Parts: sequence; structure tokens; C-alpha cells
Amino acid sequence: MQNNPSSISLTPPKILLDDIVSLDVKFFDFNKKEQTGIIEVHKSIEQDIRGLFDLIHTIKFPLESVQLMSDFHFDDDASMAMNNTSAFNFRTVTLKPHLVSNHGYGVAIDINPMQNPYIKKENIFPPDAAYDTHQSGTLVADDEIVKFMKSRGYTWGGDWEKPYLDYMHFHKELPEEYLEKYQAEISKVLLKRQQ
Repeated sequence: MQNNPSSISLTPPKILLDDIVSLDVKFFDFNKKEQTGIIEVHKSIEQDIRGLFDLIHTIKFPLESVQLMSDFHFDDDASMAMNNTSAFNFRTVTLKPHLVSNHGYGVAIDINPMQNPYIKKENIFPPDAAYDTHQSGTLVADDEIVKFMKSRGYTWGGDWEKPYLDYMHFHKELPEEYLEKYQAEISKVLLKRQQ
């Protein structure tokens, strides 16, 4: 079992926070009851994520939880342990503490981590998760959600040909103009963390 945190939360610069939007979403839980949640994303992907949740609601794809990362004190492991679907969290890349994650920019979303874990050899996040394509709430290559996200230019972690797979994860590259806008402030955050 992995005891080290999978990623490290950082303090986001205001210039980035100004471009993060909160979306109220509806979904069905694993008991087929309609629920509401809130998810934060970068404004450049707002319409994609609204469309995603419209699809999730329409096809009644079950989600356990859709809560802000602040509800988990920005602890990605705590959020995953609660099977929380989340997006914006200014943190490092899983197992790479020197790089800001796509979640850090609000252009990535993780869906049902317990059904769709991150797997790299002996490292599984969340630790008690299992990937079973027959289990409700699991993402598979030919399902409507994966197809929808790919049609909008997202990469799915279940397709990666790396030494790891991240079934919960979708991301879209942050437009270059935003990267340039944030770069100086994000570099300061990373430098401060290393000191």
C-alpha cells in the first residue's frame, strides 16, 4: 500500500484563480437518486464540461460525489478515497512533484476514481480501487462519455501507452495564451515550494 501522497497541493496564483469558474451540475448517484454538485474548471473548457454533465445526467451514468476540492482541503488522495469526481485542484502531477498537473490549470477532470483508478505497477490510486469494466460507473474505451470527451479534443488516461494508466482522467491542453499569462506566477509558486 502506498503511504506517500500521490500529489502535492500548492497555493494557486490569483491570476489563475480569476479564470476558474464554478459549475452547478446534476447527476445520478449509485442508488439512482438525482443529486447536485459543484465542480470548478478553467473558463476555456466550461462549455465542454457543461456538455459532459448534461450527457452524464441524460444517460444516468452514476457518480458517487461531485464536490469542490476545498471540501477535501485540496487533498487529492482524500477526494479519491471518497470517490469524488473533481477537476480544478492546483497540485503537482501524480508521482511528479516538480510539475503542475493539468488539474492545476482546471483543464482536467477525474471521474469516479474508485471505479477508474490510476495504475502504475504497484502504485494504485486510490489504494482500494479496482478497474472492472463490468462495474457500474466505470469508463471504457467505447462508451458514450469517452467518445464525447475525445470528440471535443480531450485525452483519456485509459488510452495512454505509458507505463501507467489513469482511467479516471481526461484533459485538454490549456490554450497557449493562458499558459503565457500564468507562467511567471506559477514559476514563483514552484520555486517557493522547492526552497
